[in-house]
Amino acid sequence: MWRSYAVLSLLIAATLLAGDAPADKNAASKERLSKLQPLVGSWRGVAQPQRGSTKDNWLEEADWAWSFTEKEPALAATLPKAKYFSRLRLTAEPSDNSYALIAKPRTSDEEVRYSGTLDDQGQLVLTLDNPRDDLPRRLSFRFVAGGDRLLVLMEKAGATSSGFVRLAEAGLTRQGSGFGKNVAQRECVVTGGLGTIEVTHNGQTYYVCCTGCRDYFNANADKVLAEHAGKKKEEQAAK
Repeated sequence: MWRSYAVLSLLIAATLLAGDAPADKNAASKERLSKLQPLVGSWRGVAQPQRGSTKDNWLEEADWAWSFTEKEPALAATLPKAKYFSRLRLTAEPSDNSYALIAKPRTSDEEVRYSGTLDDQGQLVLTLDNPRDDLPRRLSFRFVAGGDRLLVLMEKAGATSSGFVRLAEAGLTRQGSGFGKNVAQRECVVTGGLGTIEVTHNGQTYYVCCTGCRDYFNANADKVLAEHAGKKKEEQAAK
């Protein structure tokens, strides 16, 4: 009989571990996406095919926010005036430095996938998995001016099989970038970014960084606050 109990105990333990796995994976993915927290916000700017020239320029806009509505956390963007895409969804692998960008082209309903890594300088470089002539082959995101400027380099295939050449570069400025300079202590309780939106729970006011985090907080306030408190406790213990 003790063998039956042992087998049953092992099955229960395996079931519990399997149940925790998705949550652990999502937590790790969220942590890796947090490295790109500066993306969150509204951006406006101009894309230039040629440096120093206004020829064939176009306007670019992007609104980035956290998304917790799918099976894994993501940073999602709507692009009301972008030339190539109407929306983007960025996810991270929990176990390595890999990122994936699912993009909806303006010219079709079929989404495309870019994949790549975040380099040591904080630049995210993503290459189109299945190349198309009507879309950039490679996208590179980097921040300057303390995170208030975002440069997105769009490249196409070059003359050689492994080369890339400039298609255009978009220089975008964070809207309201002067906002929050005196409220840096307001931390998003969901992601740890700069909290710019007030939320309340049980009469207490907290802050989140975007509408995606706001919606997630409103649906999971107790869980969010417990995780945030645990994180702060760990940070305090590490000091």
